[in-house]
Parts: sequence; C-alpha cells; structure tokens
Amino acid sequence: MVRMSPPLIPKTTLLFRNSELLRKEYERVRDGRSLPPFDVERYKLEAPADSSDAETWKQAADNAGAQLEHQNIRLVNLELLQQFGANAWKLSNYQKEGLLRSIEEATTKSKDEGVHLNKARKYEQQEAGVKLQDLESRWQESVRNCIDIQAANAKLRAEIEGLEDIETE
Repeated sequence: MVRMSPPLIPKTTLLFRNSELLRKEYERVRDGRSLPPFDVERYKLEAPADSSDAETWKQAADNAGAQLEHQNIRLVNLELLQQFGANAWKLSNYQKEGLLRSIEEATTKSKDEGVHLNKARKYEQQEAGVKLQDLESRWQESVRNCIDIQAANAKLRAEIEGLEDIETE
C-alpha cells in the first residue's frame, strides 16, 4: 500500500482574500519562495552624487538629521524600557493574574449556580413524580370503581329484565 503525505499548505484558501498583502505572503510561502532580503537602503548615509548641488546636500543633511533623531528616540525608548520595563511587565502580569482570578471565581460561581439549579430541578421533578404516581393510582382506582359500577348496573338491568320476563308470563 502506497502512502502519500498530504500537502502542508492547501492549494486554495479563502482565508486571506480580503488582504492583498497577506494573500501575496501566503502565495510566497505556498510556492516555497524565500523572503526577500531586508532593504537597508533607506538607512544608509551616503554623500550626494552631485557634490556641487546645494539642494541634494540639503536633502542628504535632512535625511541624516531624521535618522539621527530616529536613533535618539530608539535610545530613549531603550533607556525607558531598561528603567521601567521590568516594573511595567510585573504590573501587567499582576493585572492579568487578577483578571484570571476574577474569571476563575466567576466560573466557579457559575458552576455552583448550575449545580444548585440542577439539584433544585431534580428535587422538583422527584416531587412531581411522587404526585404523578399518586394521581395515577387515584385515576386507576376511579376507573376500577367506574367498571365496578358499570358491572353492577349491567347485573341489575339483567335482573330487572329477568323479573320483567317473569311478570309478563
């Protein structure tokens, strides 16, 4: 018997139909193509090709200033992360643990309410069962009495007919 392994990624999917970017990435992975290399051109600081043009030097200086400011902001962010990151992480974990506790308590409360409700329903159904059995036995007794009365009526009618027959003779 020949075994064939299923393809890892299905041929067609509707998962990424609304996003052009995700659809193209899905197709790249499906086709087995590797990621294109990271574009570092925008991070390079090169002297302008035309060294005599003041406008190109101004653009190069603006680009260098923007990149310097970007690096300064990254340094500030790293310093802030180093200074406050651990506490922020601990606070976030503490808040998530509190949320988890409240969810667990609500779940436990909900389960307890369900158990209580089911016990109450079971008790009510057992009580109703006892009442139904009582009503059924009373109904059976009433039916028996009706049958006995009908039998007695039939017997009396037969007796009356017998007496009428004797009287007419």
